[in-house]
Amino acid sequence: MEAAVQETKAFIRRAGFARRMYRTNIRSLKSVRFGEIGATRVLMKQLVGKEDGAEKTALHEIRIQKGGRTSVHSHNWQHQIFVTSGRGILVVGGKETTLNPGDVLVVARGEEHGFEQRGRTPFVFLTVTPL
Repeated sequence: MEAAVQETKAFIRRAGFARRMYRTNIRSLKSVRFGEIGATRVLMKQLVGKEDGAEKTALHEIRIQKGGRTSVHSHNWQHQIFVTSGRGILVVGGKETTLNPGDVLVVARGEEHGFEQRGRTPFVFLTVTPL
C-alpha cells in the first residue's frame, strides 16, 4: 500500500498537478517530535504543507501520548482543531474543557491555550494553521 501511495505522489508531482491536487495517506507519513518549548510526549505529522502545493494553510496531525501536554501558548493567528481520537483537555485562561472525538473548535488569534492528554489512549487531533 505504501509503495502505491508514494508512486501516486510522485506521479502527481511529475505531472505538474501539485498545484491542483495532492494525495497521500496518513500511514505513509513520518511523525516528528513536536518542537514547541514545554511540550512533552507530543508527536506531529505534517499532512499538507507548502511543498505539497498548499498556498495559504497547512494541515497537521498532533498526537499527544499518555501523560503528554503542550505548553500554554498563543500565536498571532487562529487555527481550527478537529479531534479524531482519544480524550484531552483544552486549557484556556486557566479553565479546562474536556475534548472528545468529533469535537471541532477555533482557537482565536492571541488566545492562550494548551492541550493535555487524558485516559488510556493518545489524544489525537487535526489542526489547520496558516503557512
